[in-house]
Amino acid sequence: MQNLPLQLKKWFLGYWLEVGILAVGLVALNLVFIAKAFRATTTVDPGTAGLLGDFVGGYIGSYFALVSIVLLFSTLKNQRKAYQLQSFETKYFELIQMHRENVAELEIQGTTGRKLFVLMIRELRSLLEVVKIIATTHGQTLTQREQMHIAYYCFFFGTGPNSSRMLKQSLSMFNPAFIDMLEKELNLPETKQKAKEARKLGFVPFEGHQSRLGHYYRHLYQAVRYVDQQLIGIDKYEYVKTIRAQLTTHEQALLLVNSLTPIGNDWWARDLMLGYRMVQNMPKHFFDPGAELDVSTLFPTMYFEWEDAASAT
Repeated sequence: MQNLPLQLKKWFLGYWLEVGILAVGLVALNLVFIAKAFRATTTVDPGTAGLLGDFVGGYIGSYFALVSIVLLFSTLKNQRKAYQLQSFETKYFELIQMHRENVAELEIQGTTGRKLFVLMIRELRSLLEVVKIIATTHGQTLTQREQMHIAYYCFFFGTGPNSSRMLKQSLSMFNPAFIDMLEKELNLPETKQKAKEARKLGFVPFEGHQSRLGHYYRHLYQAVRYVDQQLIGIDKYEYVKTIRAQLTTHEQALLLVNSLTPIGNDWWARDLMLGYRMVQNMPKHFFDPGAELDVSTLFPTMYFEWEDAASAT
């Protein structure tokens, strides 16, 4: 019952034209009763009242014709809304299914699907350690976001004949000598083997995930953006919430890191990360605030699910 005024407001906003037409018609119909045939004397003048009755009868007929037009308009409008909603939901669920298929197709040496994101986060953390070591060796002072930015690009592009070229180009805003040293370190077989064993990866790290994640993130962004751009009257947050529910904790964590780099900046620029709380299910301190990334500096209070739980206790 507390939501009744809000429901009435939504109903009125949806049917304001129909209500307005009916109200005007009803007022105009009843104005005829101020005629003298009904109020000049204590008795009704039969002749005058009869003429007025014929007039009112024709007027009422016109009024019901008007009501019919209004109802027809309302029916057509509702049918149009239903069609628009059906068309939207058809593509919406196709995009969700496409996302699921993209996740299922992810594979590295026997590890498939969502399990792969656990290993990807391990690899990213290993890269972050290497970035810090090389930065210290080369005398580079980097913020947490800069360290994560560099580590993610190394993770995304990888190293190799073509990958290294793309990696260096994407990190051209940093000291070239520092990036060269980092690329050489990541190309060393012993560096890769050490990370593989330490993080129990099961595959050779630092070779890039662009072919996997590029496709994955494009479709995830397309799905959320499709909902965000809708002009029909839907609860956009609830629809995006369903998309967000498809993401595991590690997927959300990697999405956050992706969004903090230039290639994923649209998540912030279009207010998708905050507006739809895309990573609200990340646990507290998933990333070490001191050694990895302090997410509390990125989001407002009560953004995360764990904050809601804490406030309720």
